[in-house]
Amino acid sequence: MSFAEQEEIWERLDQLAEHETVSGFALAYYELIADYLAGGGRNARALRLRLLEFLEIMERYHRALQVFTVEDQVTLGNVRSAAEKRDIGLRVLLEQLSVDDARGDAEIGRLLLSAECHYQLGMIEMVVARLEEAVKAGADHPAVLFALGYNRYELATQAFTRYNPDTGTREVDDQDRFRLACLSAVRAFQDGLTGGDFDGQMHWWIGNILRAAGFEDAAQASFAKAAEVFARPSLHAEVEISEELGLDSREDWEYQKSTIAGPITEDEVRRAAELLRRSYSASDILDWG
Repeated sequence: MSFAEQEEIWERLDQLAEHETVSGFALAYYELIADYLAGGGRNARALRLRLLEFLEIMERYHRALQVFTVEDQVTLGNVRSAAEKRDIGLRVLLEQLSVDDARGDAEIGRLLLSAECHYQLGMIEMVVARLEEAVKAGADHPAVLFALGYNRYELATQAFTRYNPDTGTREVDDQDRFRLACLSAVRAFQDGLTGGDFDGQMHWWIGNILRAAGFEDAAQASFAKAAEVFARPSLHAEVEISEELGLDSREDWEYQKSTIAGPITEDEVRRAAELLRRSYSASDILDWG
């Protein structure tokens, strides 16, 4: 990768980082894609141009959201319009990525970028398929395996649970198939274990998914392993990694299946805009007291 290309990619990433609507994990994932596409050759260079196009699409989208919040113009129509423009760009980009030819690290970068485009479009089944291809091609970075485990679990939730409007929660429809799908997600997280401090995050998510699948004893064992990692003298490294990836590092902050479903109202969108304009400390959000 030439210095000019590297500078342009990092400039785009810096622009994205200015938006509060972009997660730390997303930024770390995009940087990882850039690393895989850093090699020489015409194919790698063409894919770097695809990455730049993707970053431009996402920056326009998040910039539009920011404008809406600043100008107090957040409505379902405005948000939908911004999302539709983003989606059109991502679908065109996916068509281009589908015909691009690459090998080695560049192919991994192509697959990871394709997975992210599908993720933004809400096509979780395709996200899982592309991430699995990337892993088979040699992607073994913990962030990739974290994303695979997370999206396998999200796919299990979509496929085998349903929203109950009376209770406001999601309920499992097919316990056996849900459990099998959860165990597949757990395997991805386990494959991401490296013996380093980030293992705490992996064990923590393994515990939550095992709990959701009904394996409480195994879940508690995973929470205990996470606690051991979090208690290491090198915990500061875990915190730094977690903050970089936009993850929570408290082992006792346990995941609950989402209670959000059904149509989003105009009032909810306006309320979200108000919240985006405010600043919070970690203790405000997590009530650490």
